[in-house]
Amino acid sequence: MPRPAEYENLIKIKAIEEVLPTTGAVKGFLDNAKNYLEACELLPEEKTLQIFTMAYEGYFQIVQAILEHHGVRTKDAGRNLAIQRVSSDLKLTSAEMPFVIRAHERRNNTAYRSPFPPVSDADAQAMVSILKKYLPVAMVLTGLFHKT
Repeated sequence: MPRPAEYENLIKIKAIEEVLPTTGAVKGFLDNAKNYLEACELLPEEKTLQIFTMAYEGYFQIVQAILEHHGVRTKDAGRNLAIQRVSSDLKLTSAEMPFVIRAHERRNNTAYRSPFPPVSDADAQAMVSILKKYLPVAMVLTGLFHKT
């Protein structure tokens, strides 16, 4: 199956690079996403930072799976661009898309710059909800699960 034109354009501008897909990597990324989701659901509610971070990382595993499915990988600072491209492919809603983009920024700020303000329970639960909703979509998109 040919790669969508949007990915070809990103390769042309050197935002992502073409790679040979690694056998089993798509399934591995999606299995990781599922494991992150399961871990989120086991954590106590008051662990909002950990829940948010694990849900975000689970979502990024979905991003990695879709990129791998299309035979591309991010370059240097391309994580945000990859999240946006894949989120568009997954057809996130107009409310979910900016939330995920802000979640990426929030994750970086929390991890690298400042722990303040704390992650709210609502943000943590929203990220878990997005991970839960789009994991099956990614499985269908990559051909690992067939819609009935």
